[in-house]
Amino acid sequence: MRILTVLRLTFFLFSFFSLFADEEETHDISFKGYPTPWFTGPLIAPSGYTVQPGHFLLQPYFNSFIDIGVYNSHWKIEPIPNFYNINLRVICRTGVTKWMDVQIVPHIFYKETQGEKSAGFGDLSLAFNFQLLTYELTDPWPSLKFTLQTLIPSGKYQKLNPHRKGTDARGNGCWYPEAALVVAKLWHLSGIHYLEARLHTGYRIGTPTSIKGLSVYGGDETTRGVAYPGNIFFIDGALQYKLTQSWSLACDTYYLHRNRSRFSGKTSTATARPSTEQFSLAPAIEYNWSKDFGIIGGIWFSVIGRNTPQFINGILSLNAYF
Repeated sequence: MRILTVLRLTFFLFSFFSLFADEEETHDISFKGYPTPWFTGPLIAPSGYTVQPGHFLLQPYFNSFIDIGVYNSHWKIEPIPNFYNINLRVICRTGVTKWMDVQIVPHIFYKETQGEKSAGFGDLSLAFNFQLLTYELTDPWPSLKFTLQTLIPSGKYQKLNPHRKGTDARGNGCWYPEAALVVAKLWHLSGIHYLEARLHTGYRIGTPTSIKGLSVYGGDETTRGVAYPGNIFFIDGALQYKLTQSWSLACDTYYLHRNRSRFSGKTSTATARPSTEQFSLAPAIEYNWSKDFGIIGGIWFSVIGRNTPQFINGILSLNAYF
């Protein structure tokens, strides 16, 4: 049962990774005499702007997850052995037109628990971003960006070794097509002080996934069939405030709900899972050398949940816009 718990928590975190956000884009806002702010964050909610043609954004993220418990179906915390999940993902975005860019995000994982460890490549994220609305600083309306995203299931998710305690799982086998919307607005308060708000919300559809043996969905060596991962709804509200030209504070408030999953096929161990919910926070601090180059660091942690991990994640990211 411990192995199944670890696998299920690992799968839940995979759902998070492709939702991680990127930097703030202020290159397309007209400031008309106002000082141009330098922003890199926040940690999770993405920018409300696409990258322009002829430009490229590179942003590596270093995540260090630790599962320290699990929220049961009654929203209570149960202890589990610490599960360490270190993830390096690199956001690569380039402009295609004035209103569209393309993004690809590779993932590398290192996992360790109870003396077992494993490393390797995970799923690949592919996204197309479309600019629906822009604004000048003095305009009352926000920017609006629409995203279509999917996961390319390149990471190991099935035929797992039960003795590895879930450390050899690095993918989920599901394409998870997603549609999302980003609303963002920047206000000038005084001098170099700015306040920016974002709302990022989306819906991901779980696609049928073939299963052989022990997988991130559970089961055992006898399992053969198809898993139907639950659809996911998420919403993230974020703020960032510019203290000085170089220093800023940011914070995300994140909620995620996943429908129950199903299984069809042959197995001697249950693979269906109940629905889940989780609330989390991600405060951060930013330092920027220029409007095109900065760094952000913070902690993302669960506040409360149901059938989800209790986690702490240290995040460090470098942003470079060329």
